[in-house]
Amino acid sequence: MIGKSMLSEKPRRGLFRIFFSAICWLASTCVFAQENSLSLDYPDEAGFQQRISGKLALIAEQPVGRRFFGNAVCPDTGKPFKTLALEGEQVYSPFTGSAIIQGSTGYFGAKERGEDGRITRFGGDALKKELAPATARLLLGVEEPFVKAFLGIPGNMNQQYHFAAKNWARFYPLLSDQMSQTWENEFQRAVAAYTESTRPSDGYRVYDPLSTPHNLVGEPGELLGGNKKDGGTENHKVMWRSSAWVYSHYFPEGSRISRWPIHEVDSLSKKYFRGFLKGLLTTGNGEYDSEIYYPHSIAGLLNIYDFCRTDEAKELAQAILDYYLITLSIKSYDGALSGAQKRGPNLMNQGGELNTFLHYWFGSALLDGDHPSLHQITSSYRPNGLIWNLYHKNIKTPFELKIARPTYHMDQANDAQEYFYGSKNFGLGSVYLNRLDNPNQQVQWSLVYRTQKGPATLGGGQPYHGSPGGHSPYTQTMQHGQTILVAAGDTRPVGSGESEESYQRRLVLGKEALRQLELPPLPENPSFEAWMNNSRFHQACWLFVPKGSGTIHEIRGRIFLHSDETYLSITPFSPTYYWITASDSTRLSGKLQVFEKYDVLVVTGSLPGYALEVYERDDFSSFADLVNRVQTETSIQVDSDSSKIVYHNTKGCTLEMEYQHNGLRAEGSVDGMKLDFQNWSPAGVYTSDLLKVGNGLLELELDGEIQHIQYDDRDGVTRK
Repeated sequence: MIGKSMLSEKPRRGLFRIFFSAICWLASTCVFAQENSLSLDYPDEAGFQQRISGKLALIAEQPVGRRFFGNAVCPDTGKPFKTLALEGEQVYSPFTGSAIIQGSTGYFGAKERGEDGRITRFGGDALKKELAPATARLLLGVEEPFVKAFLGIPGNMNQQYHFAAKNWARFYPLLSDQMSQTWENEFQRAVAAYTESTRPSDGYRVYDPLSTPHNLVGEPGELLGGNKKDGGTENHKVMWRSSAWVYSHYFPEGSRISRWPIHEVDSLSKKYFRGFLKGLLTTGNGEYDSEIYYPHSIAGLLNIYDFCRTDEAKELAQAILDYYLITLSIKSYDGALSGAQKRGPNLMNQGGELNTFLHYWFGSALLDGDHPSLHQITSSYRPNGLIWNLYHKNIKTPFELKIARPTYHMDQANDAQEYFYGSKNFGLGSVYLNRLDNPNQQVQWSLVYRTQKGPATLGGGQPYHGSPGGHSPYTQTMQHGQTILVAAGDTRPVGSGESEESYQRRLVLGKEALRQLELPPLPENPSFEAWMNNSRFHQACWLFVPKGSGTIHEIRGRIFLHSDETYLSITPFSPTYYWITASDSTRLSGKLQVFEKYDVLVVTGSLPGYALEVYERDDFSSFADLVNRVQTETSIQVDSDSSKIVYHNTKGCTLEMEYQHNGLRAEGSVDGMKLDFQNWSPAGVYTSDLLKVGNGLLELELDGEIQHIQYDDRDGVTRK
């Protein structure tokens, strides 16, 4: 049985205002540790408390109530001022008293007013950002009438869109007793009525009408209550459903949530998260290793863990959280996530919320600023000691993972095949994709290696997205061990006996012919941006090498990178290559900013690409030893007519890659053994000596210690 968090009960105001950062968390953690059956508990509570010290105050310093104001200009003085008027209403200048008509209130501004004069709807979901600092101020005991007034605006209570809802679901158990009974009644009415047919977000975007209105509870029978067409993405559904579950445990009898009785919401929520966990352990999740969206899913799960009042809810939340943290940790190095990602950023590992989550729990470095999560620093959940050791690579290396990835909605197993190679100081991973599914946010492959300055992330391919991330329909990879082959090619008509379905998928974005470009001007040159715009269909393969991550050497047609803990060798498929390098003093804007962070190798030719190998520095007596072995032990053959590349690496393995011009993934073989995508991962989802996931079971084994998570419909969650 998982230990009962002290945060599961509605806290008393004094406890959180006086002992918030010390006694409450430590006490709840001690209860958890005593009842946890694993022999390795979280080993760094003191360090965690030190890392989060002062972070609640940091969150409280963020603005509250800034986004929802409209803008107006005094007609007499020309000075701007803020309003809470609707478009078309009369407002008065605070400078001269002149009356004017309110113009557009912008994306977040007021849109509707009730009969009592109070605002009932704002444009966007400003509470995605502004509810956390409001909560932090009240937790710190700041007597700020404006904050409570802000929280009492009906238009804010009506904001139950997923990002706002997961913030409200933390606020309500912690602080509703600081609000008036009238506020509680109005909030419960807002939650009871919540349903909407729009998709508010923090940007100016317009969507087609929804087939089914969004609400907190969702649609029974669908994965996490959301239909595939427009029922929300994975992180959206986790936030909505987790919020509904928390509300169902705190609202009084007779209450409703999105028009559903609370006892039915509790029952449905259990089914949703049982089904999700079962899916994780059977097919894996569709939004896997998402650097930008996992923090929001994790926050929703922390709400369940901390506040839902049944053991089963906590067990489900902890099992799913452990799954997320295990599968993140095995691919992470010093706060950076390596390998493939679904819904990942084009510029991976630039800091942000996931990096901060990893910093607080595991003590790794912050990559670019501190982005504390109110949910994490007020939660009693901790990753256990096995996860800690996995994250810090206190394990036997190297290791391999073969991962069968499902379709996005987890309804088809083994839709994409991921390969990952982990060593002590680097992780290299890639995925064989069978469809163009949100290609802007697909990280097809990446390498992370440790340096004294922190982790460096390297990636690339055909420059459809102009960055190391994103899935170009023209890029294909093949990986084995510490070697990856990356190639680009144009689209050709499908032939007899070939897959028409795969060809049609490629045509979605890959119709246009690739073309050669002249050598680019320097990035500082004003004409470089026009060249960059044309590079979307460049017949080339780019490699983005982080600036300052090592010394680059070019020796007899090969490129070597000499870093602190690792070496890289890069073998272009043709001798026609060049570098795009911006000076260190160059300041660029927009999509060109990537060149401030990366030097870019551009390989051209009829079948452009490169073979990349990464090595532990300690495996060689010197850099000269590496160069000699690469020159004498490796070889490459590129046949552009047959679109085949044969590379013999330093480990004695032969990789043969066959680029598919009318498909999305390459064919190939390793030492004569053909890649078998149909039987990719014997365990079902994750297969390795460290981690096995499949058939409803997760098993993590480190030095004889085993974490075992199992789910079946009869016994529910079993952990040992």
